[in-house]
Amino acid sequence: MTTATTALDQEIQDYAKANPASAKLNERAKQSMPGGDTRNSIWWKPFPVYIARGQGSTMTDVDGNERVDFISNMTTLILGHRHPAVIKAVEEQVGRGLSYPAPAELVIEWAELICERIPSVEKVRFVNSGTEGTLNAIRAARAFTGRQKIVKAEGGYHGAHEDVAVSVNPSFEDAGDEQEPNALHDYEGVSDRVLGTTIVIPYNDSKSAEAIIRENADEVAAVIIEPVIGRLGMLPANPEFLQTLRDVTTELGIVLIFDEVISLRISSGGSQQYFGITPDMTAMGKIIGGGLPVGAFGGKNEIMELFDPATGPRVKHAGTFNGNPMTAAAGIATLKGMTPEVFEQIGTNGEKLREKLRNLISDREAPMGVTGIESLFSLQFTNEQIVDYRSLESSDQTLAAHMFIGMLNEGYALSPQCAGNISAMITDEQIDGFVDAVGRVLERAGYG
Repeated sequence: MTTATTALDQEIQDYAKANPASAKLNERAKQSMPGGDTRNSIWWKPFPVYIARGQGSTMTDVDGNERVDFISNMTTLILGHRHPAVIKAVEEQVGRGLSYPAPAELVIEWAELICERIPSVEKVRFVNSGTEGTLNAIRAARAFTGRQKIVKAEGGYHGAHEDVAVSVNPSFEDAGDEQEPNALHDYEGVSDRVLGTTIVIPYNDSKSAEAIIRENADEVAAVIIEPVIGRLGMLPANPEFLQTLRDVTTELGIVLIFDEVISLRISSGGSQQYFGITPDMTAMGKIIGGGLPVGAFGGKNEIMELFDPATGPRVKHAGTFNGNPMTAAAGIATLKGMTPEVFEQIGTNGEKLREKLRNLISDREAPMGVTGIESLFSLQFTNEQIVDYRSLESSDQTLAAHMFIGMLNEGYALSPQCAGNISAMITDEQIDGFVDAVGRVLERAGYG
């Protein structure tokens, strides 16, 4: 009888055999980078594949293996790889210059597009990552309110800065009461001070979240939340939960920040438009840069004026590549390409994929599930309904690892957590092929 571990070992052996050039590059990378890695989210055992090129809905690695891309650089490439309009815009800007020590008109157009689309964004400032977006939104909230503490959800990821590197992936043994979670360092090196300034609430638990916020109201500057929480499997918030956060923060004078670095892709106005709930500030990234490094934060005039250089600024914010013309060119082309028709297309395809996966999992009686919304999806490896971080405790990590490597062997790319998304280039045939491939991996894992 083949055990789950034996089946996974065989899958890894097949993977290593099919990717010798990537293995060799990984060994070379180890000589100049710790573990050969500079971005933990795209490293996996035994080694990652190294990409040679991308085109449309596919990527080809250095071994010549072509895979259908269902992760799109962690949800970024919403129009697919090398979209003609994006490439044209970038090439035209290359001819004018890569970056300048003064503003470019393109950045104004870029800002106007974002302010027109996102309900909460009356003014916007650009940065170079989602991490910088959430960092500056939190800093603005502190300056605006005169308070120091922030509130975040257990399992929520808001980048790599100190204030939010708390209870992202805590051990279930140490996480405490599920209705009043402990605040825990996410990894070594995070300052102890954050355990006194970052308060943790359970996701999708309106009653507990409101009670914790009210208990600390006099000290809380901001509540930051992902309306679609990526680390829990592209899990959408319960609208009641978001409305509760909106109501209590309004009443108590607390700044509500939506981290829409991922969820901005679920409609032209992001999740705030989709759910009809408008925060005070929004952190952005990924799709707004068209594939180049990007981040942004924006919100109400009365908060954003803290950054006005003509009147201070009260909050300083600089960066050599903030609002650089290359990213602006790619971002404008992408935002213009994301028409209502395209959002409808990728949302419909996302629901089609999730439904087909649910039917397959039911037929195979596999201990799995599917979460997601619109163009976002994730495979889950437990029979339990996922509603918050604690729901993941029963996940079968061996089956999850098998599925991730197995799908790479089948020619489909997911995130290492088996989350994915639909780009505008994904076809019906590729959706069917993806589902068939999941079925073959399940067979090899013992769910035939």
